Amino acid sequence: MKNTFAAFAFLCASSLCCADSTSAPQHWAVVPILISNAETGIQGGMLVMRFLNPEDTSNKPSSLGFAVRVSQKLQTQIDLFPEWYLGHNLYHINANLHIIRWPADYYGIGNGTDIPKDSANPYLAQGFNGDVSLERQLLPGLFIGPQALFNYEQVRFTGNENLVDSGMLGKTGGFVSGLGGVMTYDRRDAIYWARKGCFLRAKAAWYRSAWGSDFDYDSYSLEARQFFPVFQTSALGFAATLQLKSGDVPFRELSSPDGDHMMRGMVRGKYRDRHMLVLQSEYKSTLPNWGFFNHPLLRDRLGWVVFTEAGQVAHEVGDFAWNEFRQGYGFGFRYAMNKSQRMNIRGDLGFVDGTIAPAINIKEAF
Repeated sequence: MKNTFAAFAFLCASSLCCADSTSAPQHWAVVPILISNAETGIQGGMLVMRFLNPEDTSNKPSSLGFAVRVSQKLQTQIDLFPEWYLGHNLYHINANLHIIRWPADYYGIGNGTDIPKDSANPYLAQGFNGDVSLERQLLPGLFIGPQALFNYEQVRFTGNENLVDSGMLGKTGGFVSGLGGVMTYDRRDAIYWARKGCFLRAKAAWYRSAWGSDFDYDSYSLEARQFFPVFQTSALGFAATLQLKSGDVPFRELSSPDGDHMMRGMVRGKYRDRHMLVLQSEYKSTLPNWGFFNHPLLRDRLGWVVFTEAGQVAHEVGDFAWNEFRQGYGFGFRYAMNKSQRMNIRGDLGFVDGTIAPAINIKEAF
């Protein structure tokens, strides 16, 4: 129950800081972070969001986010994540920068690593990583452009290394840098709280020593989402994510459900391998302004979801099988930091992998 209480404390604190009783465009949101999950325990920190164009009706919402988090296990992360839509949505720029000090556990490689936490190998990863993409619209809803990615980490195993192969790639960390491209087809009615439309995104990146990478490998991914409106305020959404990697992939770069956007509530990195397939479905709706929900701090800001998910990792594409999916399900609540653009704080409770854990973040899982 500790995790659940932390989740609700986070949402309550957020409502006090983000809500306003006027209809004026919202430029800032300052949100205290108080969350807990199986990997980190309790995390505390602060999220600051700057909405860059709340009065702009010719472009999609742009924002600049900054967050700092520290967990009770001394995991520390600093995030900077700007996103811009420019030129009447002709250009889309998206960037992420993360600085981490991250104690974690290594459970081995593969889809069958049902290893208890007490038998996992603890390690410490420290470094910084980021990515930036610039897409230009070619046709209505179709964007294409280059992307660049990098990750520098120092890794040190801090306990008995019974699961660690002496030849494991990335055992001590290293630097990876990738160049590639991204193509997006987006016909959703909204980028944060979509109720109808389709979203497709394909990415390819090649990591090579020619541009500084310590490891040579290829990375490909495909995301597909479809939303169907239900009644006046509800929607049914479906998503599929496929990741494929080949070459000398360091263990920290292997495909793995993150436990936040995919397989919500799962320990991040518990299952990792070259390839990954995740299927998701979600029913979502806003809450009516009845009774207590009509309070100025809550009016037109609350929503709820129920979801099911299934995912697996595999060393070879041919190893994917219907009976190898790990399943999860759950429910969650939403609080709109920005009513007009419906950028939500989400708090989901996932039942997955024999555990119950929250997954709390901004924006939707898909």
